[in-house]
Amino acid sequence: MAQRTSQQQPEISDLIGRIRQDDATAFEQLYTLMWEPLYVFALKRLGATADAEDVVQEVFTNIWLRRHSLQINATVEAYLFTAVRYQTINQLRRILQSPEKLDQVNEAILPSTEAAFRNLLARETAAIINREVEQLPGKMREIYLLSVEQNRSVAEIATGLELSEQTVRNQLNLARTRIRKSLRAAYMLLVFPL
Repeated sequence: MAQRTSQQQPEISDLIGRIRQDDATAFEQLYTLMWEPLYVFALKRLGATADAEDVVQEVFTNIWLRRHSLQINATVEAYLFTAVRYQTINQLRRILQSPEKLDQVNEAILPSTEAAFRNLLARETAAIINREVEQLPGKMREIYLLSVEQNRSVAEIATGLELSEQTVRNQLNLARTRIRKSLRAAYMLLVFPL
């Protein structure tokens, strides 16, 4: 989205004045200048390309049809974004009344919502694991980290720490059991909050 400067604002105001005088070229210039930021604004709220395009098209159509009586009290950009916001609300009302449209919006929005939930769940899981690993007794934590972070085998860990392989296996099993219990408890709170 292009940044607008204070030098561009008088140009946009000038375009509105020319549009009021039936200047189609000025209308095309305004459309070219403002279409993309208005489209992105609508798309973020609607989640569907076709609906966002319809909203912006409707706003520009109304500007042309009402060009002789157009009253803009704020900046032209503020007026356009406000018009797109209201048109977006109207579009959402139409969508809510149409089951087919509602399904399309759900298909557009749900994947990003599910991805965000998966990311949140992954971060929470990692935090729980890290917290539990930090609470493991010293030697158990060392064995677990050698296994997980450095991908060392039981034999390598046993040799490096001068322990029996069975001791290493026992410590790894205890560490994994503690972590699983913490994860299970956290997921139970997620499913059945207090």
